[in-house]
Amino acid sequence: MTVLRLVAIALIFVLAAGAWFVLAGTVDYRTNNSDEALGMQVEGLWGGPQTQLAPTFVAEAGGKRGELDVLGSDIKGDFKLDQRRKGLLWYATYTVDFNGVYRVKNTASTPATATFALEFPSPDGQYDGFMVSVDGKQIPVSYGSGSASATFRLPAGATAAIATGYHTQGLDTWSYVPVRDGVGVVKDFTLTMNTDFTKVDFPDSAVSPTNPIIEEAGHKSLTWHYENLVSGRPITLTMPKPMNPGPLATRISMFAPVSLLFFFAGLVLLTATQGIRLHPINYAFLAAGFFAFHLLFAYLVDRVNINVSFLIASAASVALCVGYLWMVPGTGKALLEIALSQFVFLVLFSYSFFFEGLTGLAVTIGSVITLGYFMAKTARVDWETVFGKPKGVPIAGPFSSGPA
Repeated sequence: MTVLRLVAIALIFVLAAGAWFVLAGTVDYRTNNSDEALGMQVEGLWGGPQTQLAPTFVAEAGGKRGELDVLGSDIKGDFKLDQRRKGLLWYATYTVDFNGVYRVKNTASTPATATFALEFPSPDGQYDGFMVSVDGKQIPVSYGSGSASATFRLPAGATAAIATGYHTQGLDTWSYVPVRDGVGVVKDFTLTMNTDFTKVDFPDSAVSPTNPIIEEAGHKSLTWHYENLVSGRPITLTMPKPMNPGPLATRISMFAPVSLLFFFAGLVLLTATQGIRLHPINYAFLAAGFFAFHLLFAYLVDRVNINVSFLIASAASVALCVGYLWMVPGTGKALLEIALSQFVFLVLFSYSFFFEGLTGLAVTIGSVITLGYFMAKTARVDWETVFGKPKGVPIAGPFSSGPA
């Protein structure tokens, strides 16, 4: 192995890295374009993220107009998830049955005409089965632009339970805002969310459940209960999504040069220490075999299941590289180690991206284990002999057929 050959191998690595960056940019472009077009289609069919504001209660009594005291709120949302894949992205669509019961009191000394007003999450959404009832009796409802209102009589000093509800559908998140305008006081508040999925999440700006989460038979029940809360933060549930194929393929392609670097380093050590002659052109074909994995994976994931795509791409790439080396003269004695190196540096390295947050740890552990293996493997190697000029043999150029 000569310095010029190492330079040639490094040049091949740089060219391969450039090809991967182009592939990653292409996949990212496809992902963003499909998100803009298909995302609008999904929102058109299912609606967007839902945010339900608390209703308002206004009373008019004795010529005076003011807000009614809300003594308590009992809110319930029943969610059914329906994940849909469009192109390179998943969309978490859902249906929700929203029901709320609000207890209000007329503190005036005269009967009041009270008005209940609810603003829907989206003015162009679909809300099936909407109703308003007072103490169990439904009352007429008036509809405006994205809102509904109902009027009822409330005797002096009387308390009433106003119930409302509807069925609708949305995308990605559902929120409830207990206080409409900034920070306010919420009395005897209970919100219960029942889901038909177990992987629940909450954004950083939202509030976590106050009661223990109940899980049974693939369902979860989440409860927020406050006796006297001063807050302006929403309560939000984020719907789970499977791993998005587009961003995953982009990340794997972006970091592919790291896996090839490890593989080339291991290959140089194996061939140099075992007297195997590999020409830089051989390295170029092996880099192309590595690239075949990412190219196949990038264009399979929007058509085939992500795990099946990974399996097909892995099998094709390993078959290309190992089959090629099997036909190269003199590589038979190191073929098993080379195949294992490709499996570790390509397949396992790429699969670590399926576990968000663990990729760095997996790469670190793999690097340390690999370093230990090659240190033990080459501890007794005479590097002066390996990289020195053999007597009577001219130093081979980067594309000569001399010994490696």
